[in-house]
Amino acid sequence: MPPPYPRPNNHLMKKYDIVFETISVATVKANCKLPPQEITAFVTEPDKVNKDTGAMLFTHGWDCNRFMDQELMEYAADAYNVVCVSAEFRQSGYAFNARTGEGFSAPYDLSFYQVFDSAGALRHILSLKSTLNRKRIFAYGLSQGGHRALLLSIFAPNTFAFVNAAAPLTRPLELLQMLTGREFSEDELSISHVVEHADLITCPVYLEHGTADETLPHTEHTVILEKRLKELGKAHTVVYHKGGVHCPPGPVRLQAFKNTVGANIGKLTLKDDDDFLKGRIVKIPCANKTLVIDWSKPQNSTELFCWETKA
Repeated sequence: MPPPYPRPNNHLMKKYDIVFETISVATVKANCKLPPQEITAFVTEPDKVNKDTGAMLFTHGWDCNRFMDQELMEYAADAYNVVCVSAEFRQSGYAFNARTGEGFSAPYDLSFYQVFDSAGALRHILSLKSTLNRKRIFAYGLSQGGHRALLLSIFAPNTFAFVNAAAPLTRPLELLQMLTGREFSEDELSISHVVEHADLITCPVYLEHGTADETLPHTEHTVILEKRLKELGKAHTVVYHKGGVHCPPGPVRLQAFKNTVGANIGKLTLKDDDDFLKGRIVKIPCANKTLVIDWSKPQNSTELFCWETKA
């Protein structure tokens, strides 16, 4: 794997958008056949794709858009030999405001459908690039993007060689529930609670958080998740950035990304086929029901997931 290197001024990065279909909220709730929802994702590719080229999913934050992590994606593509993809998840970014790419709409569902949007982007690029090394699949997310990256390690527990979550939301805060503009059932709150389902995480987790984060204080999120991962004996590493804010300037975040990802991406690979390739069924027990995900189903299928009542 090539080491990180400065990009020359005349370097032409392969960058483009892809569009795929994902499951529609209305279709699921009304149990009817409505058109699937279209999602746009941003992709960066290394100059040369070879047998070792892997895939890295980036999950952007709440009210941001698919270009939030562009600097990281452009760096990672060649430096770490990965095709990078970031989905414009529903109700946020350009999917919310086609002119500015900022903001979000309510009611909102605390990352649930947005996790499937991100999974869909990864599944789609893996299908388009069939020669990618599926033993090298990784995920990175900041803020609510970190929340979705962590939830993906639960929804698709045998898919990522590691997940890196920066300043992540790890549980459904009451304030965020209020901002969404609706009430949530016990099961909806449970499925968005990373700490509650941390026992289902199987891949190494890398956490980082600024100690001066006023948006998502590290003591209310990463510290609590760290404690739970330690109790469960899960592979994890945590870095606290003294005086770090929630969303640091680009160069600071890029350097933190290089420090964490660069130190680990060359030595970690999946031991088995990923959940998407294997078409595995994943069951996640919640408060009163169990979420059942069938990864053998297409991303836009109404059979992709269902809720089963506990016996």
